[in-house]
Amino acid sequence: MEYILVVDDDPVSLLFMSSLLKRCGYQAISAKNGLEAMIILQDNPQIQFVLSDWIMPEMDGIELCKRLKEIAFDRYIFFVLLSGKNDQHSIINGINAGADDFIVKGTDAKELEARVKAGFRTLELHNKIIEKNQELDSAYATIRKDLDSAGDLIRQLLPTQTNFIGVELNYISIPSAQIGGDMLGYMQLDPDHLAFYLFDVAGHGVSSALMSFSVQQSLSVIDGPSSIVKDTQNRIIPPEEVINKLNKLYISDDKIQLYFTMIYAVLNVKTGVIHYCSAGHPPLVWLHNVTKKAELIGHENFVVGAFDFVDYQSSQIQLEPNDKIWLYSDGITEAENKPKTKQFTENGLRKTIMDIHNHPTHLQTELLVNRVRTWQESNLFDDDVSVLAVEWKGYSKQEDDSCNTKLTTKVNAQFFR
Repeated sequence: MEYILVVDDDPVSLLFMSSLLKRCGYQAISAKNGLEAMIILQDNPQIQFVLSDWIMPEMDGIELCKRLKEIAFDRYIFFVLLSGKNDQHSIINGINAGADDFIVKGTDAKELEARVKAGFRTLELHNKIIEKNQELDSAYATIRKDLDSAGDLIRQLLPTQTNFIGVELNYISIPSAQIGGDMLGYMQLDPDHLAFYLFDVAGHGVSSALMSFSVQQSLSVIDGPSSIVKDTQNRIIPPEEVINKLNKLYISDDKIQLYFTMIYAVLNVKTGVIHYCSAGHPPLVWLHNVTKKAELIGHENFVVGAFDFVDYQSSQIQLEPNDKIWLYSDGITEAENKPKTKQFTENGLRKTIMDIHNHPTHLQTELLVNRVRTWQESNLFDDDVSVLAVEWKGYSKQEDDSCNTKLTTKVNAQFFR
């Protein structure tokens, strides 16, 4: 049953209009003025169609229309304004008040019926749109909840240990959305070697995050036939070969056109030698402890996962005690200032690293990111931001022996428990 609230202070007009609507198959409910109409509408949520006279005591049709069209009102009302006037000024006033249609009293019954039918078609369409929007809101809330959970799971993949024999590491990872395409990590390959990496999958969203998760899982397998970082004889695979294996694993096809940039490096914790390979990634920043100067180093290699004909090149550098190596994603260097006319740049990053070198390593990554936030005058980043700082403190045999003793004690304690 379709309900119509008829509002008119003239009993004759009210009776005539109600009778006419009932003959047309509608359920007509009467009100003598705007205040009475408001009470009826509050008590009868099924009513969404109002046919109201213009001039009435206590609350006229214009004021009633304005109140029903306020955002605070609990539902959409299709409002038709009745008037004995047929002048342009009256029509404009009615439309400005929010009326959906305007009917002059004395209009032919068939025309009135046609306008009412048209009003209910509009009302039906509006209700369907509202229903679909509610369904979309519910679906979006579910997706958002799932993405939040996925983001939490991905963050759990980030490393927790920050100190190894002769090495201190610190990082910060900030996705631009709930889940991002950046990932970083490090792992002890053997007592003498520590591997660390940072990669950035192109794009944002679920597909980039899934590839990021998959690449991280590929790198995290240290031993066994599935490892791409050590061979079956337990020998460490050079960085350029690790990236070459990743390139073959994640080569794009016609359906999946994702690729990533990456730096993968292996540090000999005893000698300070770093063997690294950079694939389409922004250059490393090497901060020299003796001179307090920083330089950019890297390669012109292709990105990973885009071409199957690539040969990746690698390099080695010799660190001095307390030298630092910085890895980062381009969310840092491509951050733009507030007028969005200038990027932070790799050179800006290099200078910032020199500026903050006196602070403890475990604070420097946060200081760096905050410096960029201040520069761009915003706490939010348009792209994922990842930064990893690696400080080689130099080899100490005494520290090495102490760590080995603790490890042996721990193993024996677990064995005899």
